Amino acid sequence: MLAPEQDVPELGSDLQQMNNFTCAQDPKGLRCPIAAHIRRMNPRDTALEVMTNVKIHRIIRHGTSYGPPLPENVLEDDGKERGIFFIFLSAKAPETFEFLKKEWINSGNFLGLGAEEDPIAGAHTGKAMFTIPMKPIRRRLQDLERFTVTRGGEYGFVPGLSALRWLASSPAERATAASPTGSRISALPLRP
Repeated sequence: MLAPEQDVPELGSDLQQMNNFTCAQDPKGLRCPIAAHIRRMNPRDTALEVMTNVKIHRIIRHGTSYGPPLPENVLEDDGKERGIFFIFLSAKAPETFEFLKKEWINSGNFLGLGAEEDPIAGAHTGKAMFTIPMKPIRRRLQDLERFTVTRGGEYGFVPGLSALRWLASSPAERATAASPTGSRISALPLRP
């Protein structure tokens, strides 16, 4: 979205700039296809065919790779273990993840794309396609193979700040906070 025609490495080092964009200047997906993973997982201001509140499906996500990189110019799997560990945080992790997987990754209805799945994370069964809007005519990639294989998953719970402050406090601070004249736990600082 920020530099689709050229590689601009310095964009990756500017944390404010690399995620500070909208899709308003690209409503037809000519710079970044509407079916692209980045537009599915955060549609921002993309016009949606199915009414949904994009903001209630927001997540904080991070991924890191493991294993050796595939050697340059090698296109076939060499059998070495490699992949991505992916973690995301959400106010309602199970509901959000299941919604994103079912409605935004494995379906294109919300974007008016019918059964077209996410090209990166979709559960392709060999019949998947990916449409790249172009002028004068679009390009459609057919029979996409599955790119992402889920090997496991887990839902975890992360306590809120007040619970973390309580856990970080001493028994004496907890006793004082519990008394009618004591300070609130939320006023306690987190210890490094």
